[in-house]
Amino acid sequence: MKKILLIMTGGTICSFRDSTGHNAADVGKAAPLLIDVLRESESPMKDVEFEIISPLDTLSENMSVEKWNILLDAIRKVRLSDYSGIIITHGTDTLHMTSPLIAEVMEGSLIPVGLVAAQKPLWDEDSNGGENFIRTVEYIAEINRNPDGYAASERTFVIYRNSDGICKLHKASELERCGNFSEDFYSRNMKNLQKILEENSQADRMIPEETVTDISDRREPKLYHMSALKSTVMMIDPYVGIDYDTFDISRVKHILQLTYHSGTADSEKLPAFIKKCTAAGVDFYLAPVPRDYRYCSTFGLISAGAKPISDITPWAAYAKLLVEDAVDLPQEHTLG
Repeated sequence: MKKILLIMTGGTICSFRDSTGHNAADVGKAAPLLIDVLRESESPMKDVEFEIISPLDTLSENMSVEKWNILLDAIRKVRLSDYSGIIITHGTDTLHMTSPLIAEVMEGSLIPVGLVAAQKPLWDEDSNGGENFIRTVEYIAEINRNPDGYAASERTFVIYRNSDGICKLHKASELERCGNFSEDFYSRNMKNLQKILEENSQADRMIPEETVTDISDRREPKLYHMSALKSTVMMIDPYVGIDYDTFDISRVKHILQLTYHSGTADSEKLPAFIKKCTAAGVDFYLAPVPRDYRYCSTFGLISAGAKPISDITPWAAYAKLLVEDAVDLPQEHTLG
């Protein structure tokens, strides 16, 4: 197997205690420690070679569109064919936002891309970072062993061990935000990684019929056909007492209004704001909205001009809007 490109960006997985006793990112110290964890394991992939680059050194709560551009530029400068896969270390706070962004810009890539995080620093014996990293390396090897058995949507992924001790495999585009007072990640189609590896070790994976077109549709990723991302999207989370008059829409192209769990938002205050945005030339999106939404409030928002987005997380919708504003080619996918 070819070497793996290891992209260090920071986060808890790359953090150490600073002079104040608090965790701070230090990718220079973390990179050799991360690889030592693999080398000292019993993994069949413990001797795989890595090329390491460190375009960022940040805690993920400080991630920004500008830092995303630095990360994307770093990937754009390498020749993907030199590697069997890419691993990106990242913090947990904004992992759910960077993951769908990477899935969006790398769509069509032949090589797998995994994002790795940890709930505690690597030097902490209770950290899941080492296992997350090892399993990510092994999963990249599995995809390389049977490349036609994995659809494009499965080639960008997150592997993360929850507090129940089970490593979950997530499509990067579907990862949900880690809840407050929690260190676990979930997604709607997450799978038990160990069961997948055990099944695949016994027999080659069969390609589901519905993914054949997806697999054959390999093309150069959007990453190579886009300019820098810009902050063109305002994301609004609903809450009781929200005052839409306080939002300045003069510097954005899109409003992405998040919904409550049933696909709803305030249908008494919001319609006037939707019409204000439309009159100003600002697109207004509502996400996520079930295709079979049941509430008159949702119907009222759509009737006022909101464009509903279904079947993806709000974080994936945010990434798609940013990328579509930056991409230089006609888009095959729409959000409506």
